[in-house]
Amino acid sequence: MISRLRTFLATSILVSIFLLPSSGFGMQGIAGTFLQPTKTMETWDGKKWDTLFDTYRRLGIREIIVQWVVFEESAGTTEGPQKPEALEEPSEPIQSVPIYNLSVISKILECAECNGMLVTLGGVFYNSYWERVKSEPELIQVHFMRIRKATMDAIKPIAQQLQRSPVFAGWYISQEIDDRTWLSEEYRSILCDFIKDSHGDLSTLVPNKPMSISAFSNGWASPEKLGQFWRAVADESGIERVLFQDGVGVKKLGIKDVPIYLSIMQQKMQGSCCIIQPVLEIFTQLESDTFKAEPASLKRIQEQMREELPYAPHGVMIFSVAEYMSPLGGEKANALLQEVLHGS
Repeated sequence: MISRLRTFLATSILVSIFLLPSSGFGMQGIAGTFLQPTKTMETWDGKKWDTLFDTYRRLGIREIIVQWVVFEESAGTTEGPQKPEALEEPSEPIQSVPIYNLSVISKILECAECNGMLVTLGGVFYNSYWERVKSEPELIQVHFMRIRKATMDAIKPIAQQLQRSPVFAGWYISQEIDDRTWLSEEYRSILCDFIKDSHGDLSTLVPNKPMSISAFSNGWASPEKLGQFWRAVADESGIERVLFQDGVGVKKLGIKDVPIYLSIMQQKMQGSCCIIQPVLEIFTQLESDTFKAEPASLKRIQEQMREELPYAPHGVMIFSVAEYMSPLGGEKANALLQEVLHGS
């Protein structure tokens, strides 16, 4: 399966290089971007979708990683503190399956097919995730079980569409993995089981598709330790791609720090079934009580590219065109796009 993933990535990066406009754009090597579906997108007209995908096409985007099929503000009323016995099968049958609006996902697949792009699809994400992972191991397992069930409930209605789609390329674990929570053998085992079980679940709907996951560093684990960790996860879980967020936009790592992590992680991954692919953050986080960000300068983005491309044989993913490098992201995002395309 990894050979198919490598072939897909290699083809994507070659095509993206040739499709890029011959301008002052110093970012040859872009492979794709993330896309975060929102409720607002359910009301988008065709013009907005055309604008987004025209932007992707002009930038040479070949892969779209859909960060989640559903974003939930909570995991429901039963998501509160649970006893370990909650791991057991429920004694009462589930009365109903949630109905999710996946019109946005269907539209993404449709637009991607029209534009010759591929789609990697995430699952359900509860925004309580970051609090849940601070819980005891048994409670994290409960949370993961709920994620798996909700993801299956969400994707089943579009399984046939995915089976028929020529652009559906694989699965993505929506839960991002930090460099502290999962380092112990016990927690790593929980993570690996979640990856394996999720892939097993989804393979019953659409078989033979690779799985990817995102990782980042808070500067807690050394590059050596982080590389060892991800090699162990790859060997135990069979994960085929680790998307390593450079953390520059959120100021977790400096631009010069990122190549150190990428180099060591790739060294540790040699001979495994898994590849490491950088995710370049094209935004700058602003000081605020809630997350706010604006597009980064092209100069900084180009510096990130120069540092990361030597460690990106399959190209870099960027986060994220829709918000920070397109007309849909506002005046500053559109200005960055025009600077990229025209060197102005």
